[in-house]
Amino acid sequence: MTSGQRFFIAACALAVAAGALRIQAAAEAAIPNPRLDTLSVAGAKAVGDERLDTETERVLQADQYLLRRFESGGLPVDVFVAFYGSQRSGHTIHSPLNCLPGTGWAWAQRDREDITTNGGATMTVNRNIATRNGDSLLVYYWYQSRGRVTASDYRNKFLLVRDAALLHRSDGALVRVTSPWPLASTDSDEPLAFLSNLRTALTAQLPE
Repeated sequence: MTSGQRFFIAACALAVAAGALRIQAAAEAAIPNPRLDTLSVAGAKAVGDERLDTETERVLQADQYLLRRFESGGLPVDVFVAFYGSQRSGHTIHSPLNCLPGTGWAWAQRDREDITTNGGATMTVNRNIATRNGDSLLVYYWYQSRGRVTASDYRNKFLLVRDAALLHRSDGALVRVTSPWPLASTDSDEPLAFLSNLRTALTAQLPE
């Protein structure tokens, strides 16, 4: 398959997704708002919150978001959660793959990692390294809704359309976790334990 054919297929899929979301928007179920401002993560200390600038908030279009710094095992960890109670054409989650480069960061490494959750299950998340002006960030991110964690941008779009059609719901959240790289800790499992605890905390917060 040529690159042109792949582009055409992807464009058609996105067009179908946008159309499905427009059709379902009027029939969506009422979704309770989470209380992201009350989010706490087991084993970590909340240090402080930040707000995005007005222009970034306008582009983000999230119904609610949280940007909070934690300390976990001596590591500074920044958590960004953007929640959308209703997604539709022109009002959907923005992928970090596009957002961070827009602020001057470049992707030096892109990968995925399997993490064992507190319940013994496995969740797959994106694990990336970003660089800018000699600084480096470890960036984890995933999409979460109704207890479901998805790493793939495309699969998240597919599930969004499916849920809109079958459940009349299009709510969901982007979860992004960043730390300075390399990690200033000898405990390589510390970030993974934090991610598992964060997933558990968000599962209790986000609408089922």
